[in-house]
Amino acid sequence: MSNSEKYDVVVIGAGSGGLSAAVGLAKAGKKVLLVEREHLGGECTNSGCIPSKALIHHARSYHQAVSIAGENVKTKKYREVAFEYVRSKITEVLAEESIEHFETLGIKVVMGEATFVSPCAISVSGTPYEYRKAIIATGSSPRPLEAPGLDQKDVLTNQNLFTLDRLPERLLVIGSGPIGLEMGEAFARLGVKVTIATLDNRLAKNEDPAISSLIANKFAELEIEVLLNAHLDKVENRQAIFQIKTDEETVGAERVAYDKVLVAIGRLPNLPDGLKAAGISYSEHGIETNDQYRTSNKYVYAVGDVTEKLKFTHTASDGASQVIKRILSRSWLRVNRQKPVPKVTYLNPEVASVGLSYQEAVAKYGRESVVRIKVSYEDNDRALTEEKTSGLMIVTARRLYGTVLGANIAGERAGETIALFTLAISHKLSLWSLSKVIIAYPTYSLLLQRVCNNFLLETVKNWRRDLWTLTKKHAPKLIALIFWLTLIYSFQHYRISNGLSYSDLLLSLYQFFTMSMWGPIVYIALYTFRPLILFPATLLTALSGALFGFWWGVIYTIVGENLSANLAYSIGRFFGKGLNLEDSILGNWITWLRERPFGSVLFMRLFYVPFDLANYGSGVLRVAWPSYALATLIGIMPGLTTFVALGAAIDVKELKMDGLSFNAFDPKYLALSVTIFLVSIGLMRLLRRWQRVNGSGHK
Repeated sequence: MSNSEKYDVVVIGAGSGGLSAAVGLAKAGKKVLLVEREHLGGECTNSGCIPSKALIHHARSYHQAVSIAGENVKTKKYREVAFEYVRSKITEVLAEESIEHFETLGIKVVMGEATFVSPCAISVSGTPYEYRKAIIATGSSPRPLEAPGLDQKDVLTNQNLFTLDRLPERLLVIGSGPIGLEMGEAFARLGVKVTIATLDNRLAKNEDPAISSLIANKFAELEIEVLLNAHLDKVENRQAIFQIKTDEETVGAERVAYDKVLVAIGRLPNLPDGLKAAGISYSEHGIETNDQYRTSNKYVYAVGDVTEKLKFTHTASDGASQVIKRILSRSWLRVNRQKPVPKVTYLNPEVASVGLSYQEAVAKYGRESVVRIKVSYEDNDRALTEEKTSGLMIVTARRLYGTVLGANIAGERAGETIALFTLAISHKLSLWSLSKVIIAYPTYSLLLQRVCNNFLLETVKNWRRDLWTLTKKHAPKLIALIFWLTLIYSFQHYRISNGLSYSDLLLSLYQFFTMSMWGPIVYIALYTFRPLILFPATLLTALSGALFGFWWGVIYTIVGENLSANLAYSIGRFFGKGLNLEDSILGNWITWLRERPFGSVLFMRLFYVPFDLANYGSGVLRVAWPSYALATLIGIMPGLTTFVALGAAIDVKELKMDGLSFNAFDPKYLALSVTIFLVSIGLMRLLRRWQRVNGSGHK
């Protein structure tokens, strides 16, 4: 590799994610190599988003013209040039995605297949390139379909669909995902006889049932035939034979004649060659990454379709932008992969969704805890003026709180309006908060205002029932909270009413502990239940050294401190029951913590994170108890011995006689306390270095 070129970052794949990463890093001053095997712009520009939306626009314009003026010479000509129009739009976009353009930004572009040859090097057409970091953004390809008798010359996918010169008379679409639905409707609007066959028991199964029904009705108006529960058996003379099965039982068969078959049954990741040589783990579902987009090779990241379950252009772009931050910050800035992802299907009307569906929210929070608000486009003045009243907005939120959990929209401008709900979910906004926003009149966004008003009416109508349900759900926590507050208040009341300071209590206790055989037992019990009375742990630890001496103080404190920690953990776990913190802004950190319970708790102990904060927090976050307990037992030792030694350095008799003076302290225990503290600091640094070297996921 001595003759190979060296780069700060190598980006493999020039699609949405790859181009975003390459341009961003180059503008930040990094030396970037961009490798693309086929064409710049990737799937989105050449055979995905751009051409499909261009065809949808062309089909909608044609259909509207024919609906108003009827078929004529101009509309026929317009129909015939559909694919010419699509290809012209691809050309326009590609004008800004040329090799020359990217080279002016300081990016070196190499066309060819990239093959990993080592953890920090690739080869393209025999030429080696080394890198400090690499980003894989190779995208995905259509999942193929094979069936007896099916001639692959008749098969279309998004990759060859837009190369057609003329429209087929009959199109069979297999699959009812976004591509199948969008292209099925577009071809139907262009006058093609369309049949959509799907294995699902309803059209657009991932949408709200009410929206699925609306889509089905619209397709019926366009005379699109839909076959549900349809399993392709074989093909004979350009006739596809489907077995209609429900619950594994065949209930009939259907024959569909076609000229072309559009296969839209999902996508497969494009995996680069040489992944094993680079130490990169992968499966049939794609390259495996952690919550920071990093692969099992700590020098390599992966974004977009090659790793994401949700294969959208916007998820690839977002992943690229976050990886840019990781690389430029030298891994100090962490990535948030828990963002809500909006999804839009460009039908007429548009269909958009984000967050949880009502069914998903019920499964997660319980039916009594969520509310479903549905409003119709018929109630919107803008929709009335534009005759776009066929539409629905469905919002799922928490009862009483109004926190937005999800939204499903089918209607005009749905793809634009869904951004409001994406923002709301991202920032945990409630319908109470959104109701205060002034929205311009007349716009489609005013549907949000109607949702808020309906939620308010629903809440007022059912507030007694909802409040009672909430009270029953949290009754054990409320009872426990009242009990502990009463206990704390009683302790403080006793201390204050008797005119006792904490120092007075300590001196009284000192006599009891040092002169009674019950002293150690009471001390351990006091330490155990210390979290309930909020007595400072550090003070109690130091006190053990003064009371019992260094060695016995360490032994008693180990017992008491572990019991205390586990009690606080249990309390935190009890009160944290039902909290869905994974959805909070801390969700990314919480996931990391739970995946590494021992290391994370040990890290907190050695870094002197406040004792009770670590205890209660670990319980609330439901960190695995065995790992928590073991890490606590080990991690408390440096701090524990430091403060016990500090306590042992105090001569209580001298302190009582002469007050605070140098004679009240034993130098050897002071030295021991300082030494242990410095050693613990060294351990912290070693642990931090070990985490970086081994890439524990924090990096």
